[in-house]
Amino acid sequence: MTQELTLFDTLEPTPTRTHPTTPRGAGCRPTTNWQPDEHLITAAQAGQLHIRNLTQEDRSWVVAGLTARGHTAEDTAHMLRCSLRLIKQIRAHPMTAVSLYAQTIAVEAETARLHAKTTKRAHAYELEDLRMTAERYKKQRDDLIDQLAKQARRAEAKA
Repeated sequence: MTQELTLFDTLEPTPTRTHPTTPRGAGCRPTTNWQPDEHLITAAQAGQLHIRNLTQEDRSWVVAGLTARGHTAEDTAHMLRCSLRLIKQIRAHPMTAVSLYAQTIAVEAETARLHAKTTKRAHAYELEDLRMTAERYKKQRDDLIDQLAKQARRAEAKA
């Protein structure tokens, strides 16, 4: 029994793929499980960090973090004890753009969370203030009713 061939079938055996022994791109290197470190940005702001001690990923993360927090390139260069030109090169790196985007979103989310928390506290304070005002008005109403009742009893006693 012969098997019918379709348009995509060939009579030649399929070649086995071999992986190239050299990387495709000149700058390719194996991926690592890099994780951002928030403490690096704090250390950079305190002037306790030198750019020579950082990997390329950490450099991008720190420069993006300082940029997201409003520091200029000159400030960043001063904090990291390096040249302004190096900071501008790091800012132009794609990893820095991704890091800046991630940190900008994180800063916006944190700002929104803090705003919501502050708003919630303000509403709770305002609600408590309104409750206290309502209690004060109730007490004043009750005192006025008591005074009117006393006056009515006095008027009945005199009459």
